[in-house]
Amino acid sequence: MSLVERHLRLLKAVGVEEIVLALGFRHELVADELDRLQWRPRPEIVLNPHSELGSVLTVHAAADAMTRGGDVLLMDADVLYDARIARALVAGDRPVNRLLIDREFEAGDEPVKVCVRDGVPIEFRKVLGSGLEFDTIGESVGFFRFDQAGARRLAVLVEGYAARGQGHLPHEEAVRDLLLERSQVVEVADVTGRALD
Repeated sequence: MSLVERHLRLLKAVGVEEIVLALGFRHELVADELDRLQWRPRPEIVLNPHSELGSVLTVHAAADAMTRGGDVLLMDADVLYDARIARALVAGDRPVNRLLIDREFEAGDEPVKVCVRDGVPIEFRKVLGSGLEFDTIGESVGFFRFDQAGARRLAVLVEGYAARGQGHLPHEEAVRDLLLERSQVVEVADVTGRALD
């Protein structure tokens, strides 16, 4: 089973029906796989013509879909993850902003770290500054859920990155901006011990 097929199956299992794939490099391979699968409804494809730059432009390419209304899941589709992670992302019956963390991660400058104090994410970066006080730290799994207001605000933030010529940056910078401006309440769900490769 391809990663795309597995991803679609896991999303369907948790009730996700509308899927938008923001693609860049070798996007035709994914389109061919969708043709092979004959998945219905067929996921919409939006293209990032500058995929050699940062992922903030990939999220920007999907900004229209993010502002249509309802909750939005922002996920990397090229990773193998446990079905329990998808369930943790969509859990609950109310609109919510949520990010997932894994407390068991390798130290270093590569993992995007989430620092949490009293249940509130206070930092979201690969490299942390000194003097930061937190009670929990984990690696961001890279999967996010945004309610309608949160998704629309994130779309505005990524638009700003594109307009300022900062398309080389990762989308995590815009997510960090959303967290730190405190315009949205963001929950942290701990998925430690659930496989993600």
